[in-house]
Amino acid sequence: MNQTSSRSIGGGCGLRIYPPLLAAGLLIATLILHLLGGPHHYPHRVQVHEFIGLLTAVVGAWFSAFAAGVFTGRNTTLNPYGEPAQLVDAAPFTFTRNPMYAGVATLLLGFALFFWSPVMLLAPIIFFLVIDRAVIPREEQNLERIFGAAYQDYQRRVRRWL
Repeated sequence: MNQTSSRSIGGGCGLRIYPPLLAAGLLIATLILHLLGGPHHYPHRVQVHEFIGLLTAVVGAWFSAFAAGVFTGRNTTLNPYGEPAQLVDAAPFTFTRNPMYAGVATLLLGFALFFWSPVMLLAPIIFFLVIDRAVIPREEQNLERIFGAAYQDYQRRVRRWL
């Protein structure tokens, strides 16, 4: 890979984006912005949006953890900058190439719904854009370099997201 293509996908200048840290930072930042947005009344009864938000967050966390467990079970790295030991194409990687990232984005969406916060909707949107533009292209180049035609076939069969 030449230096120009490295820079174009976030790999230049030593910039490394770690998805869990990005998600945590976005969650904290948008929660602070939400709380600074004025007084908030939290009734004692559970609201529908809180239930839906909690359910969405739990589903996202479970989906991401399940996918991470599949990686761990196959003895391959969870580090987006590491060397994968094998191409994982078992469920849930059969219907999305990035279930861990999709799960984290869903988790962040769940928090926005729970707090019924428009500003917190920025977290899943920014997470999606950064991961899609800066992390996944570098991972895909690495997987194609290591697994060649097998990875290209996998890309044709399975969508990047949902």
